[in-house]
Parts: sequence; structure tokens; C-alpha cells
Amino acid sequence: MQLGFIGVGNIGTPMCRHLIEAGHTVLAYDVSADHLARIVNLGAQAADSPRAVAQACDIIFSSLPGPREIEQVALGEDGIIEAARPGLIYVDLSTNAPATAQEVCAALAEQGVIMLDAPVSGGVIGAERGTLAVMVGGDLKTFETCKPLLEHIGANVFHVGDIGSGCVAKLINNMLAFINTAAASEGMALGTKAGVDPHKLYDIVQASSGASWAMNQFPNKVFHGDFTPGFTIDLAYKDLRLALEMGDQLSVPLLMGSICINLMRQLRANGAGGDDMSSLARVVEDAIDWQIRAPQNM
Repeated sequence: MQLGFIGVGNIGTPMCRHLIEAGHTVLAYDVSADHLARIVNLGAQAADSPRAVAQACDIIFSSLPGPREIEQVALGEDGIIEAARPGLIYVDLSTNAPATAQEVCAALAEQGVIMLDAPVSGGVIGAERGTLAVMVGGDLKTFETCKPLLEHIGANVFHVGDIGSGCVAKLINNMLAFINTAAASEGMALGTKAGVDPHKLYDIVQASSGASWAMNQFPNKVFHGDFTPGFTIDLAYKDLRLALEMGDQLSVPLLMGSICINLMRQLRANGAGGDDMSSLARVVEDAIDWQIRAPQNM
């Protein structure tokens, strides 16, 4: 089976690598020549367009920044649709707007292509380790066909429902992660300024009812003032904006999400959009002139 992979950036590269390491032949494409050269060095073959990938492959994966890029790759000039044929499967691993996934799916379906939306969660570390969560929307039979391939990428693979439902699950997950990060930043700032040892406070919260995945960013990132990007504020802003747009469409008030996106706007306005998502803590730190820092545990 010939596989294609479009978009081999920080998360796409390790996902593609896992497919190669599992013994699959992969034809890859990326707008970045450097990214494409990197995956070729890891064993992939290179293509010069999404159309070329679609012409040669049975199943195509993509990992792209957002809705605009997904539409271009799938439906644009030299896109997948220009080499569409019945039986071709397109699995988009990107974080997308549910409505965009549905629109792209419908357009491809007219040419016989079956699409799954399959966004992933777990970041670069999860992609490197092959431990991502994969949330899949679309045809159940096609999901069963692709599931063994997705299991090379992720440790937890879920079929959520119809096309677009994987995107819904991913946006909700990310919105909760961002809100939890902002809330954890306030709590850690308050506790450490009151004199509690940062590591002890972290251990107590993680052993108690305030525990969350977001707290892990403190000993790993914030305690050392390390905001080098894993998952950037700019990407987080894009995802949260998509969730808030979904709230508008469904008339669901998202009060905490609205507060959190304004914190992100503040960081972006200060030129920190390329910093790690954990830098949400700096909004609180700057407001109270206090840093949540601690020496590394011995």
C-alpha cells in the first residue's frame, strides 16, 4: 500500500517517520524544502505537489497549520482533488474547523474520495513517542481500514462520529487545556508569592482535586523560565478562535474561553506569539511583578 504524507513540520515529521519505521512506503510533500529534505533523509520519497501525492498513493495523510492550508492542499491548484479517483482515502490530522472539514469532505466525495478528519493531541513529544490521541470523524468502515495505520501514530485512537466530529473533540480538548493553563498560572503565582515552595505546591495540587495536565508545564517549563516553543501561542490562539467561532454558531457562551483568548492577544501584542503556550504564565507574572521560578529538583 502506497501512503502519502503532506505537511512534515514539527509534528508531521515524527508521525510520518513512524509510518516509515513500520515498513510503509511513504511519498511526502511540504512547501518547505528543508522539511521535505529532512523526511527524505528519514526514508520517505519526495513529491512536488499534493496532486502528485494523490496520483501515486492509496491513502494520504496531512498535517497542516489550519483551515486555509487544508482547503488549498485538498481543493486548490495542484491539490488532491486534481488527481481524485474513487477509492482514494484522505486522512487530515490537522486541527481544523468542523465546517471546513465537512465542506472539503463533500467536495472530494463528488470525485469518489473518502475523507476522515483525524486531529491529534499530545504535541511534539507525543508525536515523537507515538503516544498521541487521535480523534477521528467520518465513515466507520474507512476508519477501520485506517485504524492500524493511525495506531503507529497514536496510543489512543477514537472514532468520534460523522465527518467534522473529530475536529469538535480536538477543539474542546484544546480549549480546556488553554483555560486550565491560565487558571494554573494564577494559582501558582498566588501560592508562590505567598511563600509556598513551588515544587511542594505543584506536588500537592497534582495529588489533589486541582490536578490537571496543564500543571505539568510548571516543573517542565515555567519554573525554569523556559518558554522555547513546543506548541506556540500563535497556534493556541488559532485553535481557541476556532472553538469560539463554534460557540457563536451554536449559541453557547464560552466565558472562560473568551478571557483566555484575550490573554493570548496580550502576549501576541507584546511579540510573544512564537513562544510556548506555557508563557500564558507571564501575563500573570507581569501583572503582579513576580516570577514563578524554582531551582530544578535534585
